[in-house]
Amino acid sequence: MQWMGLSSIWFALIIPAIIVLYLLKRKVEDRVVPSTLLWQRTLQNWEAVRPWEKLRRNLLLFLQLLAACLLVLALTRPAMPTEGITADHTVLVVDTSGSMLAKEGEETRLSRAVSEAKALVEKLGSAQTMTVIAAGSEPNVLVSKSADKTELTAALQKLTANMGTSDPLSALSLAGAIAANEPGSGVIWIGDGNVERKLATQSLSASSASFRFMQMGRTRENAAIAAFVTQAGPNGVEALLRIDNHGSAQSRGTVTIFDDKGKLLDTNQFAIETARSGTFSFTELPVSTAYRAVIAPEQDGLPQDNEIWSVPFAASKGKAVLYTPAGNRFLHQVMQTVGSLEVETVQNAPGPNAEARDLWVFDGEVPDKLPQGNILLIAPDRKTDWLPLAGEQELEQGPQAVSADDPMLKYVDWREVHIAKAAVLGEMPGMKTLVRAGDADLVKAGVIDGRRIVVFAFDLHDSDFPLRPAFPIFMQNVVNWLSPAQTAPIATSHPGESLSIPLTPGATERSLTYPDGQQQAIKANGTVLTIQVPEQIGLYKLDETLDAGAVSKYFSVRLSESESDITPKTLSVASSQAGQGEAEQQRAGTGTRELTYWLAALVLLVLLVEWRVYQRGY
Repeated sequence: MQWMGLSSIWFALIIPAIIVLYLLKRKVEDRVVPSTLLWQRTLQNWEAVRPWEKLRRNLLLFLQLLAACLLVLALTRPAMPTEGITADHTVLVVDTSGSMLAKEGEETRLSRAVSEAKALVEKLGSAQTMTVIAAGSEPNVLVSKSADKTELTAALQKLTANMGTSDPLSALSLAGAIAANEPGSGVIWIGDGNVERKLATQSLSASSASFRFMQMGRTRENAAIAAFVTQAGPNGVEALLRIDNHGSAQSRGTVTIFDDKGKLLDTNQFAIETARSGTFSFTELPVSTAYRAVIAPEQDGLPQDNEIWSVPFAASKGKAVLYTPAGNRFLHQVMQTVGSLEVETVQNAPGPNAEARDLWVFDGEVPDKLPQGNILLIAPDRKTDWLPLAGEQELEQGPQAVSADDPMLKYVDWREVHIAKAAVLGEMPGMKTLVRAGDADLVKAGVIDGRRIVVFAFDLHDSDFPLRPAFPIFMQNVVNWLSPAQTAPIATSHPGESLSIPLTPGATERSLTYPDGQQQAIKANGTVLTIQVPEQIGLYKLDETLDAGAVSKYFSVRLSESESDITPKTLSVASSQAGQGEAEQQRAGTGTRELTYWLAALVLLVLLVEWRVYQRGY
């Protein structure tokens, strides 16, 4: 038995008040009667000095006390635990985070959750409905307010675990909003509580009085690969591996390194104490395009984090072309020192069929057509289809950064820079202004036709910018942004995330190969491809076909690190009931059915009986 409103217990003072009323002596009136012979006992009682009388058996007193007790009991809101569905409309939230793939005996937590959810569906009454929400990286409403058990069961059967990060707060907020709009709603959460978080009061509104959390997890033993990095060394490839033990006991097992063909390269034993990490290094590994690390713990609950791929970091130099017809010593010198680029200076303007390059730098001349590769344009001299130019203007104000937190403006101080004049640029879709002087845009950056482009609207010779410390810093930031393929490999990512993949300029065909071998043709122009990472974890390969041959790039996708700690936790919700004695409610494992309305009905029934008794004169 649970008490949802113990603060109302002070209403029990009505019980002694009723008893006191029956103890008080009743007032009498003087009447003339023929004789008092038969009224001796009554007269003795009237003539007593005490203001109260002895409590006598009275049916009305018993009925009134019973009604008062039932009323006080109803005000304390008693509730009985129940395993079935008690609300008219149930919002069922099923956790689909990666930790739900943890093994509980012979089945996963997600399989057990689906079984429990199906059992709840079978217990739905004829007038009851259910909404099903999958709580993954984003909450997904699978079925909305349906009483069709077949439809609900089919939706539950299709549930799959999300390998990326999960957001339980958004799922609970959505469930609370749905429950608030549907009177008589309740929320049931089925999961392992892997992401423990106190939910804000507004997450579940006061209208959803019942919240039920069904725990699907029991074990916490799990060892996971937290990091795996490889890079070229003096005598082969070097690898660094870190293993985390999230369990309550020491974790023992083996760690093995394979190449991209599945050949075993090295192996080692590990023993890591509870809540500790172990670091292992491997040297002189044979050269391979990618490496796979696998651990085999003796006790492990989540096999999905026992394997991870690593692509060796090998910084390569990109190819850049500098075209400056009038000559620019400042620009030529800075391009030789910033970035990881092989800079080629040309005397003739590149044609539309010029060989693709990673970066094109145009100083004082605008190309009619954008070449294959990213573009840095300085001092534009004319209008083209892709560059709206509306003349030139004198500058009366100094340059100022529009967004100081932009990566290209990091550590760049424009306060001491003076610029005499600049070109007037029109609106350029896909481009944003980085630096402005008054109402004149001095530096714009963005993406046009799949190419990253930076435009300097002023001539370096019309300013003292090359003489300031800000010049080499800004050029370094700009070149890094324009040539991301040469500054770092494709980062390891998690399913559901947005990933930017640098493309090789000039490629005629591209295809993406998934870890399961499935291939997908990629239609993309420019130098950057942004994708939403699929739900498969493992090694991906991007193949590009160029005139000079084929190029392959690799990147790995892994289970989110936060899901490796599979320790079951309790999901709790802050109380939103006014006057509630406890600061927090928690429903773990079972639901609750309040008895308030039944007790109120009994109070009315007792009062009806008391009224009939009074009418009959008992």
